[in-house]
Amino acid sequence: MRALALALLVATASSLEAQRARPPLNAGRVAGELAVGTYAGIGGFLVGRFVGERMADILGAERDATMRAVGLTSGVAVAGLATAGSVYGIGNIGDQTGDFSATYLGTGVGFAAGWALSRALLGPSERPREGMSTAARWATANVIALLPSIGATVGFNSSRRYK
Repeated sequence: MRALALALLVATASSLEAQRARPPLNAGRVAGELAVGTYAGIGGFLVGRFVGERMADILGAERDATMRAVGLTSGVAVAGLATAGSVYGIGNIGDQTGDFSATYLGTGVGFAAGWALSRALLGPSERPREGMSTAARWATANVIALLPSIGATVGFNSSRRYK
């Protein structure tokens, strides 16, 4: 009887371990996380910036610099939530799930990397330098826009598991 109970316990434990195993990556899912996360982040930034600037104006901010700072801060906050939320949402389709905290942390790391790259390539004014080709400007903008989504995708997929 003990042998049967032990065999049942081992079978149950191996079944639970199989459920905890990390599902294989799917190229379509990862591409969707990257694409939707990037566009959601860009849209979230634009909406957040607009709302932040309007709120600062309504609340009585008199200086344009103050309105721009509030707009930038709210734009970054909304973009981060939009990026992490869309990557997390796509990643949770089907029988897989992940950790939103890891996804949001990845978004933040990607944003910090994008900001550092922007400063390194564009300088403190974050404006293209004289002589920078149009292709280089587009490539720089695309890489900077992709980095938060890449970070979110890495964060989500590092915590991915079966439901």
